[in-house]
Amino acid sequence: MTSSLGPNRHLIGRDADTLARELATPALMVDLDLFEANVATMAALAREAGRKVRPHAKAHKSAIVGKRQLDAGAVGLCCATVREAEVLADAGLPGLLVTTPVVTPSMAARLVHAGEKAEGLMVLADTMAGVDLFATLARPGRPIGVLVGVDMGMSRDGVATPAEAVALAARIAAYPQLRYDGVQAYYGHLQHVKAVPDRHAKIAEQWERLDKVLAALKAAGYAPGIISGGGTGTHQLDMAHGPFTEIQPGSYIFLDKQYGEVEIVPGGSPFQTSLTVAARVVSDVHTDRVIIDAGSKAVSTDYGPALVAKGAPEGSTYQFMGDEHGAIRVPEGTARPLLGGIVELIAPHCDPTANLHDQFHVMQGGRLVDIWPIEARGH
Repeated sequence: MTSSLGPNRHLIGRDADTLARELATPALMVDLDLFEANVATMAALAREAGRKVRPHAKAHKSAIVGKRQLDAGAVGLCCATVREAEVLADAGLPGLLVTTPVVTPSMAARLVHAGEKAEGLMVLADTMAGVDLFATLARPGRPIGVLVGVDMGMSRDGVATPAEAVALAARIAAYPQLRYDGVQAYYGHLQHVKAVPDRHAKIAEQWERLDKVLAALKAAGYAPGIISGGGTGTHQLDMAHGPFTEIQPGSYIFLDKQYGEVEIVPGGSPFQTSLTVAARVVSDVHTDRVIIDAGSKAVSTDYGPALVAKGAPEGSTYQFMGDEHGAIRVPEGTARPLLGGIVELIAPHCDPTANLHDQFHVMQGGRLVDIWPIEARGH
């Protein structure tokens, strides 16, 4: 039986030459120095702006990564799924916020149980039925924090009007076993607007919408203690001008092809790409390309092909060739990667790519220094 650290566990501490020969691929790689710099940078930016950070665990689904974010000053972690909350609660990580509505009794009960293992669990509600469900499940002496979800232009979930937000807040506050903690106002669809001025204009429209909700809540006696939202692509504007008490960035720890095309701050980005997928050349029978062992089961497909980061000449391109394979094409006149060689790819989208793997292979100074399980992957 293979250890939970996977087939590469025996390579921890080995040098680059050994890894080049023996690494089992495809493997998800994290540059530890760049990862740590990204975590520290976001924490410092939040401190300087007087905001809090509750990073989104959907980007990594790993208790070890979450613990490092908390150690850097995060007030908690956002979870997109019940499974994420369960795994992080089992690890004792506090301040979990489940950012999507849960309305099934069995799944809500799982969250209540998770909240008994880690302090400060909060859930999102955008319907009366959702509020009532958690009120029936909450345990005496352990109130569940509830945030009112506000639609910020995504038309996915969240109430659309100030009156609906006030009614939900009143419903939450009426239950002694629940705790009205505030609102969530997330605009994921605006995180990748490429130019800063365009992004600012679009999110300012949503701030205006949110201001009306906040004013109505305050007037009704339900001023929110927590206003949670924002993300990696909008973090600078969120911290400088937004109404949020806390920000929900996720991808900043890794970055990807999609964020590489975004002017996150004027002139570039304060973060660096720390995540790659290592694949091995398994065939060179075609003269115009080589085939690697990383296809749609190793790299996300929702934002076009991956980028070639290392192991092939500059200008090389990647093409999906099925579930398990991809093609690397090199510029005319350049040498193809050798059979058995390793090529590293930048994922089109880091969050779903992490969800395809069981471990992060943590690299520093050319060595594999650790392997971190991705325990909350899947559902």
